[in-house]
Amino acid sequence: MEKNRRSMKKMKYNKILFILIILSLALLALGCEEKMNAGPIVKSLQEPSTEFYILGPEGRAENYPTEYILGENGTLIVGIVNHEQKPVNYTMEVTLEETPLPLPADWKNVYLENNETLEKTVTITPPFKGTDMRLAFLLYNEDEKNTFEDNISVPYRNLNLWINVTTQNLSKNTSTPLTAT
Repeated sequence: MEKNRRSMKKMKYNKILFILIILSLALLALGCEEKMNAGPIVKSLQEPSTEFYILGPEGRAENYPTEYILGENGTLIVGIVNHEQKPVNYTMEVTLEETPLPLPADWKNVYLENNETLEKTVTITPPFKGTDMRLAFLLYNEDEKNTFEDNISVPYRNLNLWINVTTQNLSKNTSTPLTAT
């Protein structure tokens, strides 16, 4: 009788163990199916963003022209990549110590489709001399423009380069750290 009772207990534990294994396999299968179907969902949940960057004249993130002679110019490459998950209208401004610098018309209004990239050369001709001056590249998302009182617009992205402008070339240094905010 004792042997029969042990045998029944053992069968009961085996039955419970079997049920747990079946449930575990079922949950694992559901998890795998969910993981396989989650690819497009995860992609659509990526946060919309815009890449905005400056490259030196050689197309690399170095050797930015930072030493200028008054009346002469320097070139940079500016890039915009739209990852906003929709087409976007951008405008760009370049300022030196908050004084707007002239830009070609095709930089003033830029339309980019989702995942489209624009990379073009911009020529900078500083109109006055000074040291450690902020050359600001301001990018606005016209579809989501933020403004404060007095119609002051807040840039969607901005990059700053610190430059010196002299009447003669005093330094050979042509690179400075780029700051972004």
